[in-house]
Parts: sequence; structure tokens; C-alpha cells
Amino acid sequence: MKGMHRGYLTIEGKFEGMLDGTAIVPAGATAEIAGMIDGTLIVEPGATVLVSGMVDGEIIDRGGQITVTGMVSR
Repeated sequence: MKGMHRGYLTIEGKFEGMLDGTAIVPAGATAEIAGMIDGTLIVEPGATVLVSGMVDGEIIDRGGQITVTGMVSR
């Protein structure tokens, strides 16, 4: 997924865009955050997330698996 987004966004697969808001990776999904999130990333139970881009905000882990090779601030 590419482009600029605002508000709430459900992410599955590769995200290469920009988000000003809250991203949710649903239960059981796999996602790569290769773009930028200015806000909150919520990882639901059983989700697998690779942050290779940037999260300028908080990551809330509700029982998923998170790997960070990029940058997370706050």
C-alpha cells in the first residue's frame, strides 16, 4: 500500500506509504511497515510485524510478534 493516509488504517502485507494516525495490524495477519507512521501502531494477538521503516509514535503490542530493523521514536 502506498500514498498518504490520515486517520485509522488496517494494514496487511507491505505498507510503503505515509500515515498520519493509527495503524492496526489485525489478529493473525502479517505486515511490513516499510513507510512511515506518524501516530500509533497497534499489533493484535497473533499478528507478525516487521518495522523496517519508521514509527514516530507508540507501538501497542496486544500479543503479536514485532521485529524492528528501522526506527521507532517515543
